[in-house]
Amino acid sequence: MGYLALYRKYRPNSFEEVVGQEKVIKVINNAIINNKVSHAYLFSGPRGTGKTTTAKIIAKMVNCESPVDGKPCEHCSSCINISNSSDIVEIDAASNNGVDEIRELRDKVNLVPTSSKYKVYIIDEVHMLTTQAFNALLKTLEEPPSHVIFILATTEIYKIPLTVSSRCQKFQFTKISDEQIVKRLEEISKLENIDISIDALYEIARLSDGGLRDAINLLDQLTAYKSDRIELEDVYKINGSVSYLGLYNLLLFVINNDSSSIIDFVEDIDKSGKNITKFVEEIIIFLKDVLIFKSSNRITMVGEKNEKIKQISEMILDTTIFYFINELNDLLNKIKVANYPSILLIVSLLKLSSNNNYENNNTESKLSVKIEEKEDKIISREIISNNNISQEIKKVEKKRTISDENIEIRINNALATADKETLIKIKSKWNKISEYLLDDKYAMICGLLTDVNPIVAGSKYLILECKYNSNSQRLNELEKDISLLLNEIYDTEYKIVVISSDRWKIEREKYIKSKEKGISYILKKEVEEVESENVKDGSIDKLVELFGEDIIEYR
Repeated sequence: MGYLALYRKYRPNSFEEVVGQEKVIKVINNAIINNKVSHAYLFSGPRGTGKTTTAKIIAKMVNCESPVDGKPCEHCSSCINISNSSDIVEIDAASNNGVDEIRELRDKVNLVPTSSKYKVYIIDEVHMLTTQAFNALLKTLEEPPSHVIFILATTEIYKIPLTVSSRCQKFQFTKISDEQIVKRLEEISKLENIDISIDALYEIARLSDGGLRDAINLLDQLTAYKSDRIELEDVYKINGSVSYLGLYNLLLFVINNDSSSIIDFVEDIDKSGKNITKFVEEIIIFLKDVLIFKSSNRITMVGEKNEKIKQISEMILDTTIFYFINELNDLLNKIKVANYPSILLIVSLLKLSSNNNYENNNTESKLSVKIEEKEDKIISREIISNNNISQEIKKVEKKRTISDENIEIRINNALATADKETLIKIKSKWNKISEYLLDDKYAMICGLLTDVNPIVAGSKYLILECKYNSNSQRLNELEKDISLLLNEIYDTEYKIVVISSDRWKIEREKYIKSKEKGISYILKKEVEEVESENVKDGSIDKLVELFGEDIIEYR
């Protein structure tokens, strides 16, 4: 006999051996013991969680001639020949989904079992049946002969017509926990003399996503790859995923706003042939583990990986993790239709790196100077650390941004000189911004401009629209850098202003009403703005003098 795959070799033969489905097994086992077996069952749940295996055990149990304490005896002819019995019919609905196949099944249902008490029909992936096939099955499913049991299995329960599911006893199979998968893998490893580290087992469990069959298959694959001790790195090599250390380093690059390293990292991933979609999913899962640890201090990993989770959790705020996960989830939808997914990933990571809501990862005592946000104007926030710090302030910097008055003036001037042809020209070359993505000087700006669109263009003024007000504030702080970039693309020096979508709706309505009344917008002169002010090597007294006592917070 040829080699038998581990998942087939260690497939459960009794209810006691089924892993992770205790509630389902208890109900079905009691029903069999008390002779209350239903004529039809519907098993649903993720792949590799035991649906078909449980169906086969039911077939074995109901046909066992001498069950012992609710278990098959394993000695009668029915138990011995269960795998070759003509009375146990397993149908793959994915390849036998037509009405003709179901009509043939319906015609054979009335035939009595050849050697067993029950004839059991196991229809796998039943959601693949056509509507006509489901209709052909209905009557037989509702009132089958007394010697027939139907067991339907599916991974997509929502595709099953209610007329079918209402005729069955329904059981929901759940994902198997990592701990249960690891325990089963340890048992198999011991029986097969496989030397494997506990870190590797937990990573196999995580990658299998609650499917024990997938986990055993990956273990089987690893034994073919390496005959001596299997370590965590071997799992990553075989699975083609990025190691937790790689994900950790990438997040460090994002946190430290290291644009060059982010670009190099993603390019290496792309060159290695790794699936970008899968890679983004790995980042999201890693962030999920960070959030779980940060929110509940619950350990979800083992070994060195857990230490990296802890370190990242100390560097990043909860709200920033939420923002990261939402942005990356949106990226997944864009990647599905993108020709160059790696470029989209670089842009998104650079955009995320511009977010400054990070916590200082310094274990020494801290003095935090917080400047409160007032009237949507962010002044500054600086964390200052020192072992024996007293009242020394290293640096407090007021961010430069366009004043509210000049924002109004620039909107006015753009609308006053608005020209359709100029806007068309601007939009026609707007995609050229992505060409500067690999330029260290403009990499961060390009990332921020991903979701920004030009909506009004005048002779020397541009109004750019973005979705959120917080993003518009951030971009207005960088308006000089954006103007430099646009000057390189259009060879024209524009004064730009960025406004949110909600703000644009208001401004557009005002403009339309003014036109209807015959009122024209006229050019206005901008108000001279005060440059940013730095306080270096000053004292807390200076800080209080500048901003007030309520902004100082000691930690």
